Amino acid sequence: MEQLGMIGLPAAIIIFIIVYNAFNRAKSKKRLEEYLRISYGKPRSDFEEQNDRLGDIETLYLTQKPHKQEHETVDDITWEDLGMDDIFMLINHTDSFAGEQHLYSRLHDLSRDDSDEFEEKIEYFDKNEDVRHKVRTTLFRLGKRVINYDIPLQIQNITSYRLPCHKVYYGLCAMTVILGTAAAVTRLPAFIAAFVGIYVVGLTVHSIVKARHDMNIRSLFALGRMLGAALTISGITGKFGESIRDDLRSMEKAAKRSAYMESKNAVDNADQFSMFTAYLLGPFMIDFIIYDRIISDINRRNEECRRVYDFLGSIDCAIAVGSFRRSMKVWCVPETAKGDAPKIKGLVHPAIPNAVPNDLEYERPMMITGSNASGKSTYIKTAAINLILAQTIHTCTAESAEVPRCCVMTSMAVRDDIISGESYYIREIRYLKRMIELCREDRLLFLAIDEILKGTNTRERIAASKAILEHLEKKRCILMIATHDLELAKDFDGRFDNRHFSEVIGTDDVIFDYTMHDGISTTSNAIKLLKATGFPEDIVAMAERAVGG
Repeated sequence: MEQLGMIGLPAAIIIFIIVYNAFNRAKSKKRLEEYLRISYGKPRSDFEEQNDRLGDIETLYLTQKPHKQEHETVDDITWEDLGMDDIFMLINHTDSFAGEQHLYSRLHDLSRDDSDEFEEKIEYFDKNEDVRHKVRTTLFRLGKRVINYDIPLQIQNITSYRLPCHKVYYGLCAMTVILGTAAAVTRLPAFIAAFVGIYVVGLTVHSIVKARHDMNIRSLFALGRMLGAALTISGITGKFGESIRDDLRSMEKAAKRSAYMESKNAVDNADQFSMFTAYLLGPFMIDFIIYDRIISDINRRNEECRRVYDFLGSIDCAIAVGSFRRSMKVWCVPETAKGDAPKIKGLVHPAIPNAVPNDLEYERPMMITGSNASGKSTYIKTAAINLILAQTIHTCTAESAEVPRCCVMTSMAVRDDIISGESYYIREIRYLKRMIELCREDRLLFLAIDEILKGTNTRERIAASKAILEHLEKKRCILMIATHDLELAKDFDGRFDNRHFSEVIGTDDVIFDYTMHDGISTTSNAIKLLKATGFPEDIVAMAERAVGG
């Protein structure tokens, strides 16, 4: 009876642990299913977490950027001018690190010609909820662990991730096995001493190398999870998965080796016994040898590995864009414009709630005037953002859109660069010069300039601005200028389309309608805004007297 009790108690504990773990797994699965069900089409709110990851997210883009021509990407100045990090985070409904990186890179890439295929993916996953759910489950389990964001770098520079003296580990393994076998069979003191010596050397080498390169090792083993996820998704996504199956078959060895080491790594971190096992087997260098084999596999199949990573990211990205569309009140699938002129109806800024819609019907260069905070800068930003979104994720935040393929460049928020010693004006004219140099007949540019040459005196600013705009007027570009300089607007009236934003000035406040009107602005509000924001009355009165108000 006592013996039965002694056996029964451990058995009961084991059964309890099994049942408890099964219950937790079922509970976690149910929570995940609920999250996947309710999160699709809902606005994101994790902007702070995303912002913390931006440095890791941009890794894929940075590996691809050197292979692109200057006019094929959204440059850093334009990206910053338009607040594209915020736009990215708004669209980022992805479930995996691969999807995040693909979306970030895609939003920079104006040279992609896969809009029809990408649209087909978006619509497929949007309409097929069961397939979308299965795919998202796999992507969610792949997750967004920081360590995985280096995978594009590893694929690009795979041989640089080899461990130092990597051939030595094969020799240490062979010597440890041979001497261990000889010691066990012969039991001769010489063999035993030699085995102990090589074992200690191996343990020391393994511990030092693992401590120094553990991050790279873990990250590369995570490739197995990525390849496994791609294999699963390729099997449930029909024709989209067929395009990558040959590449996955060629990567089978690397996938199995990586998956094995990933699972071993998870076990190694689980408990003290596993740590003991790691110390016991470490001198045989098995994990280092497998790691080296994985590197050789990836080096031989580098292009295949890139395509698999791109496939996984593109699937996640397509689902994310579908979710983003459903989260927006206004959106459309853009059509390709027949000529160079964009035509967009009901255009709104994607990040502004309840934004006032405006149209964009471009016929010739546009000069937009208006008082401070009236909406002129936001309008040209909105136009630029939508030209980027149309060409990258095949989506516009508008009622309808006809958009040409074009490079997008802006000069809106240039700042002094203290580190380089360049002033605002120097940085602006350098960038304007780049715009002029990139204007060529074989490509179309969208150029948005806010307060041209505002870093210098009025007389020279007007003269230089006229010269630059007259030059750009003759080039193949979509030109939009926002300015306070009414003199500049009057000089180009009849040659440029003059539009303006206005406001209604009350006794103590200023009310904006944020609607674009024809013609040149006839109002100003700088002093009125001083009063509306609570400046001392004597300052306001003095300013009004100075302008004759």
